[in-house]
Amino acid sequence: MKKRLIAAAALTALALSGCTAAADAEQQAAEGGTASANSAVDLSKIEKSEAAAKLLPADIVERGTFVLAVDATYPPNEFKDDAGNPIGWEVDLMNAAIVKLGLEPKNEISKFENIIPKIELGTYDSGIAGYYDTVKRQENFDMVDFFLAGNQFGSLKENPISDELDICGQKISVPNGGSAPLYYLPEVEKRCAAEGKGSIEVMGYDTTDEMVAAVTLGRAFAFVADSPVVSYAVKNSGGKLVASEIYETLPAGAPFKKGNDELVAAFAAAVQELHDDGTYDEILEFWGVEAGRLDAITVNAGTE
Repeated sequence: MKKRLIAAAALTALALSGCTAAADAEQQAAEGGTASANSAVDLSKIEKSEAAAKLLPADIVERGTFVLAVDATYPPNEFKDDAGNPIGWEVDLMNAAIVKLGLEPKNEISKFENIIPKIELGTYDSGIAGYYDTVKRQENFDMVDFFLAGNQFGSLKENPISDELDICGQKISVPNGGSAPLYYLPEVEKRCAAEGKGSIEVMGYDTTDEMVAAVTLGRAFAFVADSPVVSYAVKNSGGKLVASEIYETLPAGAPFKKGNDELVAAFAAAVQELHDDGTYDEILEFWGVEAGRLDAITVNAGTE
């Protein structure tokens, strides 16, 4: 996955209950937590896996913590509750895996554009922001894949999108820094040109609520984002929005700096144990994103 979306002004207040534009400022968030209306898991009940923990590098074991960057502008994957703490299905899954390794989660809210550079610098152990596993990303990172997602359009119900070419000649709102404007829409644009149709006008936004508001307020014809995010927006739109089919599915997950083989192996093993004991499914079902379920956790499975 790589990025964003969700609801318009009034809808945002109701559906997101706390996902605000304050996500632009980096801040330290609460750690751990119990199962609640905002979480699928009670971390205090996650048992440490000795088998997975044995794979950890010595420096991580000595530190005892795992620093996870969270771009909290991307519901239902990661966003904020009313107290400003990160919540979402990726937050739940990553924190559960961290605890499974016997480590303490340190969730740090960060801007999207800062996460990858800071993983490279070693400031963060990993990060979540709806990252697709691509061949290009694998040049510098190892991806632990735990989801399958693709590009999907959201539009007003009176403007349903039944074909990608329906967006030719239209204004499309997108997440700044996301994969859709960088990789997906340029390919659709080529098809528009080949068919003699109008060009796509791309409108970038920093937050998902702003991106969706562009559609609900009539500034854009549609928005494009990852499938779980579009499903969440449509589900919480009060019948105002509809979703297209999903295009170009890819594995998605969490990036780790290249060369951290022990940490990658340990983390993949921990997530696989959560998959095997049913916690993985509980998290996906709680957040309504079970359509992206993988049969097994993989590393660097992306081939595109």
